[in-house]
Amino acid sequence: MGLGREEAPGSRDPGSSGQSGRSSREGSIPRRFPLAAQPEIMRAAEKDDQYASFVYEACRDAFRHLFGTRVAVAYQSETKLLGQMLYFILTTGSGQQTLGEEYCDITQVSGPYGLPPTPARRALFILYQTAVPYIAERISSRAASHGIVLADSQSDDAYNDNAPGSGHVQSLVETHLSSSTSRGSISFVRRLKENLNRLWLFAVQRWPTVLPIAREFLQLVLRANLMFFYFEGLYYHISKRAAGIRYVFIGKPSNQRPRYQLLGVFLLIQLCIIAAEGLRRSNLSSIASSVHQTSFGTHRGSTDF
Repeated sequence: MGLGREEAPGSRDPGSSGQSGRSSREGSIPRRFPLAAQPEIMRAAEKDDQYASFVYEACRDAFRHLFGTRVAVAYQSETKLLGQMLYFILTTGSGQQTLGEEYCDITQVSGPYGLPPTPARRALFILYQTAVPYIAERISSRAASHGIVLADSQSDDAYNDNAPGSGHVQSLVETHLSSSTSRGSISFVRRLKENLNRLWLFAVQRWPTVLPIAREFLQLVLRANLMFFYFEGLYYHISKRAAGIRYVFIGKPSNQRPRYQLLGVFLLIQLCIIAAEGLRRSNLSSIASSVHQTSFGTHRGSTDF
């Protein structure tokens, strides 16, 4: 009776070993961070724009001290491109957080497993964010200026066919085409070059009229991307959507993390109104063109009688 009941040597080992195994398994499972909320992503983008403008101003001052004010003003867009690329290459390109992301406790991830983006994705995002808008703007402005010059030369040629220098680009292409077709031995490379020249001339002629439509379409795309961001909260910039880079929140968890779905509803209504207005304009223009054609046909019929 004085002897107590002895426990088996391994009676408490299974529980302790189970707890230790469970804790080790929990430690081995990577922590799942929640997705970043819309206010955090927008605040980080605003901070990044501010810091990138600081880098641009520093590059502009250095460029002005080295080459003078006139050259700095002439290459202002290139200096801005250099500042933006320097900022994103030194932060995102090196695999680090940007200053805005660090300020808002968010970081970039990609893929279904939420891993850090690969160097190829980061480079693609930097190109989309900085170089692509600059290249598109340069090509657009150059094509618009060439189109205006070509339209002026063609209008001058309509009034004075023998005016020297009027429509020089189109005349060179036409003389080259006539001489090459007369010889009858045009190679494939030459035909391809002539087709490209004609396509370029057609695009340059049409670009001044197409440019407002292209800009309006781009604004619609930007608004649609912002609407999807308000609904899903993933991609604030089109460049990040194209590169497949999203954000997760790595700060202290908070219960108050607002969402902007209501703003997405407002943007959806606005896009529907814009689409309805565009359809109304297209219908009115088609009706006006049909009325003009019918009136012209009746006028010709009355003159024939």
